[in-house]
Amino acid sequence: MNFYSKFEYPKLHQPVFLFAFAGWADAAESATHALRYLAKRLNATKFAEVDPEEFYDFTQVRPHTGFDSDGARKITWPSNELYYINRMEGESDIVIFIGTEPSLKWRTFCENIVETLRELEVSQVLHVGALLDAVPHTRDTRITGTATSPELQDLLQGVEVRRSRYTGPTGISGVLMDKLRKEKIPSVSLWGHAPHYLQVNPNPKVSLRLLQAVENLLKVDINVEQLFAQGANFERRVEQALNNEPSVLDYIHRLESQWDIRVGANLEIQKSDFGNAEVIDDMPNPEEAVQAFEEFLRQNSKNRENNEPTND
Repeated sequence: MNFYSKFEYPKLHQPVFLFAFAGWADAAESATHALRYLAKRLNATKFAEVDPEEFYDFTQVRPHTGFDSDGARKITWPSNELYYINRMEGESDIVIFIGTEPSLKWRTFCENIVETLRELEVSQVLHVGALLDAVPHTRDTRITGTATSPELQDLLQGVEVRRSRYTGPTGISGVLMDKLRKEKIPSVSLWGHAPHYLQVNPNPKVSLRLLQAVENLLKVDINVEQLFAQGANFERRVEQALNNEPSVLDYIHRLESQWDIRVGANLEIQKSDFGNAEVIDDMPNPEEAVQAFEEFLRQNSKNRENNEPTND
């Protein structure tokens, strides 16, 4: 089996490997949006594509049909793409992996990724993910993380990333992180917490906070001005959607009060069975909020900005 349908070895210096998967570990598409933005801003070059044939049930993760620039119909398959960024002399280069969570053969998939890391002589791995959580959109985005060593865990604390205490179902990201730990490859996993009542794609506020954490960890300068503007526009549109929904506003105010009490008392957030979220106790029912934002979701999808890297 050929894991890659395309692979051209780039010349790299002690690269850092960043990865995110669309799907279960990408709430509101916050993680993949962050890495696509990073790839675009730093003029990343695509050098590899994973052949999807062995890793997807195409009845569950369906290819998309559309048209190319010449008007001819084309099929777009689930993608897993690698990009590289050469930095200044003496600085670690960056490899970015943006993928779609596979349906099949997770262990084989992860073994191939680890083999690629060895071949590229990757010095460190940084995962970027996002989950749904009972956090109000009016508060600073919460970032939690884990690391494969006490030294890296201390580094996370130094940039104000709280240690994740999550236990429960996991996805391909968790399986790959476990493989990296067993292979003794230094690795960090960052998780942005997206409001569970605002399942909007993408959520630029969460993407922004994730990139700021990446910036601090890697000591790389990322121009996030455009992403900041997207976040401000996102906030305005959320407030507009809320103006005619007093019951939803009441729900969010209750959520704010409970959240502020927890944060002020420095209490641990408790895990519950709310999907892949970590939620606080005695939560109000979110169903009204979900209904209120249906129109907002539709409008947001029409106005999404295209942050795809343009290099082939």
